[in-house]
Amino acid sequence: MLETIRNIFGNSITEGRFQFPKSIPNFIRYGYSVRRLFFGEKSSLLISPKNDDWNLATLKKQIGLIEEMLHEPVIVQLERLSSLQRTNLIESRIAFVSAKGQIFIPFWGCYFEEKILNPQKIPALLSANAQLVFLYLYYNKNGDKTLTQTQISKALYLPKATCARAVQQLRDLDLISSASEGTANLIALKSDLNSAFHHLTSPVHKLLYVKSPPKNISFKISGLKALSERSDLVSLSSDGGYAVSRETAITLDKNLLIDEQTFRDFGGEIIEVWKYDPFLLTESEYADDISLLLELNNSDDERVQSELDVIRQKHGLKGE
Repeated sequence: MLETIRNIFGNSITEGRFQFPKSIPNFIRYGYSVRRLFFGEKSSLLISPKNDDWNLATLKKQIGLIEEMLHEPVIVQLERLSSLQRTNLIESRIAFVSAKGQIFIPFWGCYFEEKILNPQKIPALLSANAQLVFLYLYYNKNGDKTLTQTQISKALYLPKATCARAVQQLRDLDLISSASEGTANLIALKSDLNSAFHHLTSPVHKLLYVKSPPKNISFKISGLKALSERSDLVSLSSDGGYAVSRETAITLDKNLLIDEQTFRDFGGEIIEVWKYDPFLLTESEYADDISLLLELNNSDDERVQSELDVIRQKHGLKGE
C-alpha cells in the first residue's frame, strides 16, 4: 500500500523500520505490524492489524492509545473496509489507507478515495455543544415554538459565549433560524433530522474500565445495554452501557479503575464518558434515542441494525 500513498504524495514518501517500545501493551505490540513513514519533515507510524477479525471499536481505542503513548500520528493500513467503517473512521478523524486505494490522512491535509486526485468534501461535523443544542431543540420542538438563546443557555448549563458559538455553527449550516425580538434572540429548528443527521457524531468521548458497576454516581443506561433492554438482543459487560458526563467521570473512585487489558482478562464494566451530559436530553433512565443511534450507527451486527431501524422509523429517519 506504500505505492498507493506514493501515487498521491509522490516518491518523496519513504519508510523505515520501527519497533514498538516495551512500554506499549503486548496486545498492541504483537497484534500489529508497524513501520515509520516519512513525508518531508513529517513522520508517522503506519500500522496494520495482524488479525483479519479486527473490531472497529477496539481498533479505534488502540490507535488512540498508541498516539497517546508515543506522541506520534498513526495511519492504519486495512485490507478490508466497508463504507460504514470508512465513514466512522473519517468522522473519528482516524487516518487510514485501504487495499482499494481509499486514503484519508487529515494531518497531511488529504482525503482521497479510489485513487481519485480530487479532494472529497466531508460534511461539517457539529461540535459537541452545537450537537447538544440541536438535539435539545429537536426534542423540545412543538410546532413553531421558539426558544431564546438565553433559555437554551440556562437549560443546558452552557456559558453564554459557548452557547452563542454553538448557535452560530447551527446557523452557518442552515440547521436553525434565528430572529431578534427586542433584546432576545429567538431560535427555532429550520432543518429536519434527516438533513442534519450527517452533521451529527457519536456522543462517546472515551471509555473507562471499572471493576464493578458504578455506585453513587448519576448515569444513563446506553449502548448495547440500553438497546438490549428494549429488544431481544443480549448484551455483555464488554458492550458498555453506563453513560456519564465528563464532570461525573472526574468524581469516579480511582481505585475502581482498571486498564483495558485487565478488563479483557478478568472482566468488569465499561463506563462511557460522553461529550455532553446525557441527563440534559431525557428524563428516562436510558440515553436519548438519537444519541443512542449515533453511538451504535456503524455497528456491523445486523441484529443491532435491525433494532436501530425501530429508532430510525420512530423519528422519521431514512434508511442507510
